[in-house]
Amino acid sequence: MKTIGELLTGREVLTLGPGASAADAARAMTDHHVGAVLIAAPDGQPLGIFTERDLMKRVVVVGADPAGVQLGDLMTSELFMATSDQTVTEVAQAMQDRHIRHLPVVDAKDHVMGLLSLRDLLREHLRIKAEEVQALTDYIQGAE
Repeated sequence: MKTIGELLTGREVLTLGPGASAADAARAMTDHHVGAVLIAAPDGQPLGIFTERDLMKRVVVVGADPAGVQLGDLMTSELFMATSDQTVTEVAQAMQDRHIRHLPVVDAKDHVMGLLSLRDLLREHLRIKAEEVQALTDYIQGAE
């Protein structure tokens, strides 16, 4: 079974400071084709996360001006993070239990390695299932 660290694709983590606006985050997420941005201190220490869902619930629905509200006031600051050595199965279960779609992944020294999405986990699940189907097909057809 693969570890979470093996799933990370090497793309950089989209990071903004707590003083950036919701409009800045929306623009950055759109430009980078991602659904979440990590909020970090100047030293890179993660402070929180801001997602598309946060944008809808905490800005759009309440009628706030996206350019006038700061991420530090909107972000989810109680971060749940995975470690790079955890298995795909255990992280998928934890994400499901917590109803989250984006998850920072840290290494043994608590440095952020990447931001894992539910899509990353689904892609891995589909890869595994395709291998299983191929193995069963080979078995049925008598392939060596």
